[in-house]
Amino acid sequence: MAWSRRARKDERPDAAAARLDLDEEGSPAAAALDALAALVFSGSVGRGRLLPLLAIFDREVGTIEEDDADFDQLHLARMDWALCEANIPGGSPGDTWAWRAIHGEIEGKQLPPSWDAAARSLCGIFEVFPGEPAWVRDRLSGLMLRLSDSIGPWPKLPPDESAALWELRLVPDGAGGFRMARAPIDYPLELLRVLEHELPRRFASPRWPAVQELRKARLRYFRAGGRTPIARLLRFR
Repeated sequence: MAWSRRARKDERPDAAAARLDLDEEGSPAAAALDALAALVFSGSVGRGRLLPLLAIFDREVGTIEEDDADFDQLHLARMDWALCEANIPGGSPGDTWAWRAIHGEIEGKQLPPSWDAAARSLCGIFEVFPGEPAWVRDRLSGLMLRLSDSIGPWPKLPPDESAALWELRLVPDGAGGFRMARAPIDYPLELLRVLEHELPRRFASPRWPAVQELRKARLRYFRAGGRTPIARLLRFR
């Protein structure tokens, strides 16, 4: 699947923002995520499952408004988080609605294999190293993954220099690589400096920062028009 860059209308030259368009046929993993969410969160019972989790997201990250940059992508990220990452209240760690769905605990339905892969998708903030193939590194876990999607074009960069910092949701392609389930959400590259500086805190208790804290800082950053360094907003409680 090919991805191409396009400039954002409100992009600042120093924001190092990258935007991508998904091919018109869309992503099978995105369709599977949407179908899983419909299975779990539809109807009055589904809303009862969903609303407490969205309240947690809004408390941890902030309420997403229609005029926020990348509103559609942020809305999808919020829903995917409720489905795949958020622990069910009262459940054990790792007990998510996606996990219950693929184990037949939602209406006892057997789900297609593509739904299983989507439910097990990985989400993180990734440093992007372009090339054929491109590689991405999760800046919180250190996990390095090969992208099967074609991305670019990019300006020529040294091989060890990253081109972008993206929030990605990835699914395995069955051949050792990963594909993007959703269009990336870009973060300012300046955030890399604070993540590198604070690396030891990733192994402390509690770990810092979490993805939710990075999402919150990004939301504040773009609402401020990029005028306040995102590192300062990340540290601001």
